[in-house]
Amino acid sequence: MSAPEEYVAWINEHVGFNPRGQTHSDFLTARIVADLAGRCPPVGSDFRDGHLLLRQNVGINGVRHSSPLALPITGAEDLDLDPNIDGVVLRTATGPVTSPLTLENKTVMTAHGKARTNRFNDARAYASHVHTASPSTVAGFTIVINTALRYRNPDAFARSAASSGTNRPGDAAKTIGLFRRLPLREMPADPASRCEAVLILAIDYDGETPSARLIEADPAPRAGDPFSYDWFLDRLCSLFRQRFAAR
Repeated sequence: MSAPEEYVAWINEHVGFNPRGQTHSDFLTARIVADLAGRCPPVGSDFRDGHLLLRQNVGINGVRHSSPLALPITGAEDLDLDPNIDGVVLRTATGPVTSPLTLENKTVMTAHGKARTNRFNDARAYASHVHTASPSTVAGFTIVINTALRYRNPDAFARSAASSGTNRPGDAAKTIGLFRRLPLREMPADPASRCEAVLILAIDYDGETPSARLIEADPAPRAGDPFSYDWFLDRLCSLFRQRFAAR
């Protein structure tokens, strides 16, 4: 299965998970990186040779979480990344450790009107943070968008709100449309606030039953279209080749 399919399977095994938590994001990152390594020869060979390592939640505070692809890292190899950003770390024989690729995962499960704007701004802030520290780093951003009309939020306060978990028809389509308009970064000289690649992952999930499913028809991007999963992986691979494969 691909990362999106495995992610939905994970949701159905963890019904009621907190979308603000880190576990589901860590899982998605590990699966995306595994798919990228399998699809992109220079990434795959660098992982096999030990030149690339996955670091999840790498930050200056030293807090890290393990994952199926993570390996130990010493304090001398810290990266100046936000603690919630996942980085594919490039090891070199000499010189500092760098991160050629980072991933940030966000969700919009409900309250689309407010959440879509916040997550859109999150994408720009994340890209600015990464590119200010490392202009050549390829910043990948994923947004999981829930198309369900009702969603049971695990947060106790949210459950007490009168309109909690009720989405209007068309809300998800507007959210998807907004992220389709995110400008992308082609060259290191382009604006720092732009991500290099963005994945729009549309799901239908009520928060209460193991019936989550992947949405691959309208309003979600179709296979091969910009912001679809295959397009996302191919774009990450192409930019990695351009910026790092010939080091």
